[in-house]
Amino acid sequence: MSAPEPLVILHLDERVVVVAKPAGLLVHRTQSGSGEEALLQRLRDQLGQRVFPVQRLDRWASGLVAFGLDPEATADLQAGLQAPAALKEYLVLARGACPRRFECRAPLVDDKDVARTAHTTFARLAFLPGLPASLLRARLHTGRYHQIRRHLALLGHHVVGDSRYGKARTNRAAARLGLTRLFLHAWRLAVPRPELGPLAVRAPLAADLRGVLARLRGAQGVPGGPVSPVSS
Repeated sequence: MSAPEPLVILHLDERVVVVAKPAGLLVHRTQSGSGEEALLQRLRDQLGQRVFPVQRLDRWASGLVAFGLDPEATADLQAGLQAPAALKEYLVLARGACPRRFECRAPLVDDKDVARTAHTTFARLAFLPGLPASLLRARLHTGRYHQIRRHLALLGHHVVGDSRYGKARTNRAAARLGLTRLFLHAWRLAVPRPELGPLAVRAPLAADLRGVLARLRGAQGVPGGPVSPVSS
C-alpha cells in the first residue's frame, strides 16, 4: 500500500501547527475505535513529534485544523479560541435562497441532553440558482456539536450533502453535479496570542468543492481575488 500524500501545512511556529484536513479523515481516533489512521497520527508522524488537538472538524468536512505542539500551547490556543476577538469561519453550501445576512441563536442540546447557548452568523457570498443553493460564509461564536449543520437545518437552509440533517432531494441533485460529501469547509481562523502575535490562517476551498461550484455556475459571480475563500 502506498503512503498517503503529505498533509498541507498552512502555518507552523514553535507553539502551533495548522494543517488542511482532507475530507473523510477523522481528526483523532474514536474511543470505540476502528483503528483507522486519523489526522492526529498522520501529522505526528509527518512532523516527528507529538501534537495536541485544539479543534474538532467533522469527518466529511475539509479545511484547517489547529494543533498545539505542547500542552501549554494547546491550553493557550483553546483559551484564545473562546475570546470574543477570535474568528472561526467556514464556507458552506446551503439549500435555497438565503438572506444576505442572517443569524441563528437557537440553543443546541449536548450529549447529556442539556440545552446550551449557541450563536452562528451567516453572510451570503453567492446564489446558485441551478440547485438552488446559497454559498455562505458562516462564523461560529460558540462551539457546539455540529453547530452550523444544526442551525441551518433549523432555519430550513440545510447544508447540501449533509446525510444526517440535510434534505435527500437536494443531496441527490447535488450528487448529480459531483458532490460526494458534506459541503462544509473550515476556511479561516484568527486567534489573538499576546505572546507571539495573532494567529491568522486561511485554507482555500477544497478542489472537489470548487469543482461543484464550477459545474453549478462556473467562475462568474463566485468571489475572486487573492484572498477569496474559493481561491486555490
